[in-house]
Amino acid sequence: MSDLPSPPHKSPTETIMDPVLFDSHGAPGAYRLSKNGHLHEKHDFSQSRTLPVRGRAQGGKDGNFVIEEHPIDWTFRPADLQGVDEAFSVYVNGDSMAPKYKNGDLAYIHPAKPPRKGRFVLVETSDHKGFIKQLVGWRDDHLEVRQFNPEKLIRIEKQNVLRVMLVIGSLDA
Repeated sequence: MSDLPSPPHKSPTETIMDPVLFDSHGAPGAYRLSKNGHLHEKHDFSQSRTLPVRGRAQGGKDGNFVIEEHPIDWTFRPADLQGVDEAFSVYVNGDSMAPKYKNGDLAYIHPAKPPRKGRFVLVETSDHKGFIKQLVGWRDDHLEVRQFNPEKLIRIEKQNVLRVMLVIGSLDA
């Protein structure tokens, strides 16, 4: 049984798309009611490919990838990133964070939202390599993140961290 609410009743002339799930923090359905009570289709993703993909897979045991300055591809922009100019996505490389993120998944990055303890983040190092991990927190001289496979705590010296950005969701490959 699904935890999602059932869609509102519709007349034969109305069309509702099946609910689209983006992330556990996203909206549960692909419909909304206007102020006057009329049903309108809600677009969780842009109608055209406007979001740059900036992560290129690179060999390595920790699922690292190179964060490119220029897009390597374009994808559809989810609702939470519409209007966010610096937003981008990356292809996940490796299974170090499975089952949350698997090899080939597309992860959506919101560079302006502050990351919080326990959330998933994209860490960009000073040499423009990146990886997705779970944020544990900042310590005096380093950043601590958690990896799932194999389970381990990773410490990165503060001077080696360029940016830490919030991952707001993903799309399975």
